Amino acid sequence: MQEISISKPLFGGRIDFVIYDKSAKNFVEDAYREGIRLQSIFNFYDKESELSQLNKHRTMKVSKELYEVVKKALQFAVLTDGAYDISFGKSILQRKKDGSIIKSHCSYKDIHLGKGTISLKHPEVMIDLGSIAKGYITDCLITFLQSRGVKECLIDARGDIRIMGEYVHILGIQHPRKKNKELCSLLLKNKAVATSGDYRQYTQTFKNSHIFNQKEVSSISVVANTLEEADVMATALFVTDKTQREKIIKMHPSLQIITYGTEINMYNGFEKLRSDYERK
Repeated sequence: MQEISISKPLFGGRIDFVIYDKSAKNFVEDAYREGIRLQSIFNFYDKESELSQLNKHRTMKVSKELYEVVKKALQFAVLTDGAYDISFGKSILQRKKDGSIIKSHCSYKDIHLGKGTISLKHPEVMIDLGSIAKGYITDCLITFLQSRGVKECLIDARGDIRIMGEYVHILGIQHPRKKNKELCSLLLKNKAVATSGDYRQYTQTFKNSHIFNQKEVSSISVVANTLEEADVMATALFVTDKTQREKIIKMHPSLQIITYGTEINMYNGFEKLRSDYERK
């Protein structure tokens, strides 16, 4: 099939659409406009975004998109006993400003959902959805393209990928400590893969990565049916210790997961994917 690649600015970087039908090219611009609309809801660094308005006004009736994503994120906060927490936006801003870490006295429990409303019950709560919104938006763009009749598509959202269709893609998982090496390669079709790691955004050392509550691993990749789930699960597992991480993995047998600390660990069929690739 002929491959057509279209790259656009989004998510503070680029989003790449790869399609395999010339007629589908006409719908990419429409999908991109939808991506911009959704970004205007979730952009933590845009003072005019809906999320920023919620952080400012503290209680607000919100869009169904923002409500849905916050609700999903809170479910993962409960799953990880608070290790994954979207309330630490103030600490994230401070560290981005001068590299320092301020202790937060709030938690996800201070975020309350009402009937179409969200309330922030502690003065230090500032919601940051960077660990889940990108995946959610990408899934929405896939759904948009599907509604227009597009059957085969790949979207690369700054390294996290959602694949639609029956075309098989060979993807490599980057080694977090060897820039030009891969941990493994895998075959994917009609799936999504996301990675959380300490090696792309950090201050001075890997231990000061952009992800709060980092534990002993350097990277975690998750293969799921949707990029939202892969995105948030990769971050949630990244901030839990080994005992809790393996407990969560056992609770989600449909997800393929690879972790790297000092060695590679593969779970729930990931090794089979790797072996299938090596046989080819």
